[in-house]
Amino acid sequence: MLVFLYCGYGILIMKTVLVFGTFDVIHPGHQWFLRNAARHGDRLVAVVSRDTFVREWKGATPVKNEKARIEALESSGLVDQAVLADSEIRTYGVVRDIKPNIICLGHDQGALKDDLKAWIDRNGGSPPFIHILPPWRRKIFSSSRRNRVLQGAGGDTVSTTWILSILMVIAMIIVGFTWVSGKRISSIAPPATLAFIRFALTLFCFLPLMIGKRLPDISKSRKSAGWLWSIAAALAISAYNLLFFIGLGAGLAGKGGLIVTTMNPLFTFLIVLLITRTQPRISTVAGFSVGIIGAVLMLEPWRYTVAELADSGNLAYLAAALAWSLLTLISHKAQNILGFRRFNLRLYTIATLLMAPIAFAETGGQIPTGMGLAFWGDMIIISAAVGAFGTGVYFIASSRLGAARGSAFTYLVPVSALTFTAIILGEKPEPVMIVGGLLAISAFLLINRPTPGKNTGTQLEGGSE
Repeated sequence: MLVFLYCGYGILIMKTVLVFGTFDVIHPGHQWFLRNAARHGDRLVAVVSRDTFVREWKGATPVKNEKARIEALESSGLVDQAVLADSEIRTYGVVRDIKPNIICLGHDQGALKDDLKAWIDRNGGSPPFIHILPPWRRKIFSSSRRNRVLQGAGGDTVSTTWILSILMVIAMIIVGFTWVSGKRISSIAPPATLAFIRFALTLFCFLPLMIGKRLPDISKSRKSAGWLWSIAAALAISAYNLLFFIGLGAGLAGKGGLIVTTMNPLFTFLIVLLITRTQPRISTVAGFSVGIIGAVLMLEPWRYTVAELADSGNLAYLAAALAWSLLTLISHKAQNILGFRRFNLRLYTIATLLMAPIAFAETGGQIPTGMGLAFWGDMIIISAAVGAFGTGVYFIASSRLGAARGSAFTYLVPVSALTFTAIILGEKPEPVMIVGGLLAISAFLLINRPTPGKNTGTQLEGGSE
């Protein structure tokens, strides 16, 4: 009798620890993570991401399917139990069923931590303690790094890091060329008409990505929130494209490529700083000071009167950079809810519908003259090559290479834009404008200088490797 009472008491006071992750190809990093998590309780349960989630949110198919990953975890002896994650993301029914005392997360699962806390606040009850484990030799041991080797046709190994890097360089060069294509078509049709055609073509290019793809289920509340964020993103991308074509119709394409692509990250960081009300570091203040000087040099206000400055396209370019910054932040939130495919399908569908009546009013329902093969060639470059290929490569590369490393490739855009506009359009950049662009890039690097001991990476979704 005493034995049964003792065992029953032991079960009542037993602490259950819960961890989340993909756990694709168990390596020493996983072993360290799971063993350290196990030390915080008596029973360790691992929640394994579904294949559909990994494909949608990480942009890659796992080496092992979900069943094989669960079996590998259970046979490893590192966990007491491995369970499959909920079919409907972010419902956390698994947390409700297991009732853990502690949830241990990796240092790179900050987004998951915030999402779990929000779910706990909504559902009440006795909340589990959330503990963040420190990193351990992540550069050597991580699923993404260990799986970052592909077998070539001739038996040689090729790093996917190099493949993604090459694709990113190509994508950014194409984005730079967009400013040449945009300049050439800006005089053929009004801004809203060009934006409408661009959105419709991009939507058409995204449709094949939806064929045969089963998207993860999401709750009704998340669907509603997803629609609101998608509408906000559509308004932002519509504003950007209108300003993009207005600026190109009035100003230099090379100058626009330089102003928008260098000021966008500065605006984005400033908005985040205002929202979070974070105390800026000295390097941040210095960065913004340098950025303001760079912006003034790129605008060259001394060359215009006040009236000319307002009509020169420069202000349109600055406003376009701000609109793209808002789109970046809104898209981050929307994709966190909906995923890449579902969000982009909604984004370009809504944006196309928004621009349709404005485009019809601009042209009176008449097809503008001059829409020959050259026009459609440039429009396909802007819509398909950039909207579908460029954006897709950017998001996949950013998730696989890391946000900081992925965003660094965007600095190729102004170089590409200035080069192509100089060669094709004959727009020779002034030295002062190049200096302004270099100062803007320096400002962004100063602002984003990592603080020793802090993880500054950005995760679009929670999930340990």
